[in-house]
Amino acid sequence: MDTNGLDGEEYIAAIRAGAVDPFGQTADELQASLDDFDLELNRRILAMTDEEVAAGAQLPPLPREPESPPQERLRQDTEFVARLRAIETQSARMEGERRALLAAHMQRVIDMAGDAGPKVKELAMMAAVELGLTGAGMVQRMTEAWTIVTELPAAHDAATQGRITTSHLRIIEAETRPLRLDTEVAPAERARVVDELVAVAEATSTSRLRSRAKRIVNEVLTVPLQVRHDAARARRQVSLFPGGDGMGDLVVHGPILELTACMDRLTQAARRKPKDDPRTFDQFRTDALLELMLAGVVPEDLHGVSPIKAHVAITIPATELLHDPDEQDPELLELRFPAALDGKVLVDRDTARRIAGDTATWERLFTHPVTGVAVTVDTHRASAAQRRWLQGRDGRCRGPGCDRSVLRADVDHTKDFAGGGLTTLSNLEHLCRSDHGLKHETRWGVEQLPGGVLRWTSQIGQVSIDEPPPVGPRFTDMPRSRPKPPKRSAAERRRDQREAIAQFEADRLAGVELPPPPPGSLWSEREPASDEPPTPF
Repeated sequence: MDTNGLDGEEYIAAIRAGAVDPFGQTADELQASLDDFDLELNRRILAMTDEEVAAGAQLPPLPREPESPPQERLRQDTEFVARLRAIETQSARMEGERRALLAAHMQRVIDMAGDAGPKVKELAMMAAVELGLTGAGMVQRMTEAWTIVTELPAAHDAATQGRITTSHLRIIEAETRPLRLDTEVAPAERARVVDELVAVAEATSTSRLRSRAKRIVNEVLTVPLQVRHDAARARRQVSLFPGGDGMGDLVVHGPILELTACMDRLTQAARRKPKDDPRTFDQFRTDALLELMLAGVVPEDLHGVSPIKAHVAITIPATELLHDPDEQDPELLELRFPAALDGKVLVDRDTARRIAGDTATWERLFTHPVTGVAVTVDTHRASAAQRRWLQGRDGRCRGPGCDRSVLRADVDHTKDFAGGGLTTLSNLEHLCRSDHGLKHETRWGVEQLPGGVLRWTSQIGQVSIDEPPPVGPRFTDMPRSRPKPPKRSAAERRRDQREAIAQFEADRLAGVELPPPPPGSLWSEREPASDEPPTPF
């Protein structure tokens, strides 16, 4: 194995030292490829006759068994996934180099004397003319690159090395924006949050990263969610954007709880449309919205929107409902476990209390004090209890990388009921229609491990582990105030006893006055039977 004049072993050592393979392979994968190559080379040499070796003949190919259709499909699937990963890694590396180039030259201009604004525009226009882009667009690209490289170096390095995708990087940049604007957060704490988000991004999909990032960042921000929500709510607005062909986009920027309820109400209306209605699901939902806004009331015989009540799932921790904020214990106010809409969108305290006040029926959801995973709810009907329990545990679709709400998913048997699977909590999970089809219609398999953990396995050996998301606060053990004494063996304890007795005798012979026994001890309640002092053991 030789790469551009570099010995294979040296190349692998360079990858282990931090270099990036252009095809996205790790050092272990390269070493395995090298071992396979050496093994096949030796076999081809051994297959040659002495006459072929003397004549300098080319190495003959090894005889191979013909591939069966399943083997051929497996090989092609493996090659497709490996090649796609290599391309993505190369793309991420090139994107990282471009990002570093833009950031370095923008910093060069910023370091010049005088106003940096005109100089940045001048340099950006040079690049824009060369690439056929706009000057404003190039300024934006340079600014974004400079921001990521200077403020998120750990995320930039991870994306450049192909450990996370560019999509993961964009989510980290967007979700940490409030953190980077919060001047009260220490730089070390910001770096810790970015490192944690990078670790999450390396192990999960972009959709789940966005949900996790909101919670991780919210825990660090010094401005409470309620204050941020009140400020953001003041910026609510409706915008209209022409789209051509007589169409357009009406965009409503408002509180997410009300918007989610509106979307759910329209969705329920579309589900009730007559079977002979030729409109699609989205067309029906759009018509219902327009008619509702223009006429004020939608006739029940057309859409059935008016009598429908929106179904909104919101998890509200008890700390959000205990007391009035002005009277609440300051320590309780520090326990910030915000309410969550559909398990993903954080909801401010006032909205959570308002929703709780309008709720006629309460169900207690108990969470594990260590993992935060839902354990049980107190309901009466067994089947309803199972569904409620699973909704609390899963929170979303449990398919690989999927983040669809649990309300848009079906309860599925991990081991099919027809194949002997039982209807128990350890054999049930929520899957959306797409991942339900992935499980039943493809070669992907799934196994449920203890704790509700799902292990998905593809035909080519890929393994995707999906753990239930925590729905409550996590509690950890406090560190000990003093280090725990090391464990001692019986021989060590006997040795210490002998040393203590010997020291006691030496002090007695030397006339050292012994300290009085502590009150209530064995020796303070009775006198020794003789003039000899008692031994302490």
